[in-house]
Amino acid sequence: MIISGSKTKITGSLNASPFKDQNGLTPSEALEHQLKNNILVQNQATKYIKPSSPFLYLEVTLTMDLNWKHQHRRMDETLKQKLDALEGSYAAPRQTLNTIRTAIIPSLAYAFAVTPCSYPDLDKWDAMIGRVIQSKHNLWRSTLTAMIREDVHSFGLGAPSIYVEYHRRSAVALVTSLEDPSERHQSVTMHLLTHQVAQLKAFATTFLST
Repeated sequence: MIISGSKTKITGSLNASPFKDQNGLTPSEALEHQLKNNILVQNQATKYIKPSSPFLYLEVTLTMDLNWKHQHRRMDETLKQKLDALEGSYAAPRQTLNTIRTAIIPSLAYAFAVTPCSYPDLDKWDAMIGRVIQSKHNLWRSTLTAMIREDVHSFGLGAPSIYVEYHRRSAVALVTSLEDPSERHQSVTMHLLTHQVAQLKAFATTFLST
């Protein structure tokens, strides 16, 4: 098997390192000194990527310093592109809802298991989808979101919210991680979950005592 070293990328992160080492190098500079032009694949130097530089892996934009803004931007752009194409198509209102439910939301939710998203992110995506639904149904901009979300049997449109899919996929990912065959994987997941629950309890105690 022939592998191109020049097309192979290498990166890393020195998370436990001091701000500057004995040579006066920051962790990023020290890592670059260790890796750049030193890792060879079939006698070709690999391409070094800084920890803060994004790279695409399995359709998810990652950075070694866990800066998710690049992935969020990619999700924004991909969703907008698909919604613009749907809005400009000849799809009927019911076809629009089916396309959003079965194709557009799943394509956005693909990365939910590994991408932390804030409420403003989810609200923004819900609003983008809602505008297309309103446009294809010739609804007023002031149409209540509750009407769009309500089940069709209760005289709503039955349009799902991004929140539902985000929490569902996050829960599935958590359970899968807790039941992973690797005991180390299970232990790390349980430790992180316990730590987060302890933080929430402390926050709730502080909030209720004020």
